[in-house]
Amino acid sequence: MTLIEWQRKTALATLILSLLYTFAFVFPIYWYPIPPNDKSVWEAVSYVIWALFAVDYLIQLKLAKDHRRYITGHLFALLLVAVPFFRPLRALRALVFTTQAGHKSRRSLIRSLPLMISAAAILMIVIMGAAILDIERNAPGSNIHTPMDALWWGLVTVTTIGYGDKFPVTTEGRLVAGVLIIFGVAMISTLTASFAAWILSQEQPEE
Repeated sequence: MTLIEWQRKTALATLILSLLYTFAFVFPIYWYPIPPNDKSVWEAVSYVIWALFAVDYLIQLKLAKDHRRYITGHLFALLLVAVPFFRPLRALRALVFTTQAGHKSRRSLIRSLPLMISAAAILMIVIMGAAILDIERNAPGSNIHTPMDALWWGLVTVTTIGYGDKFPVTTEGRLVAGVLIIFGVAMISTLTASFAAWILSQEQPEE
């Protein structure tokens, strides 16, 4: 089996596991406080899925023809496995793989980009909202205390509106905000580029 075949065959399963991992990450934060036993269950689910992610990375590394090139070319994938904070973002990567695996032509892939980016934006709002709420909930002078505060902050930040009524006051919270702002700028740029590519594709024959 080749690396591409493995990625395509495991794309859907990876997406489902990534979404489950994301839920296990955000649920204890948004529904805080939860009973200790329930928290332990979700932590166990997170560790099991993380172990599966690590095994998947090792399998892909083994299937790659050039191991060094695979590592240097997939640093983001390694980051998603190695750094706990970034692990929920694997759902975004899995979403990309699933979308690519389900389309055989460039034109159909271009048409699917707006839907994929919208789904990615929703995931980022939920994930980063949970992260900011976990950091800011009990911080002195904080104005983000509830799940609705966090989700509203995520919406106005990812769209680069910057309404200003909710904002992080801690250094960690500002780092999270920085990641979401960069993603928001990239999202808008990608939507603009995909719209231009769609217009150009109307004048080209289907591949």
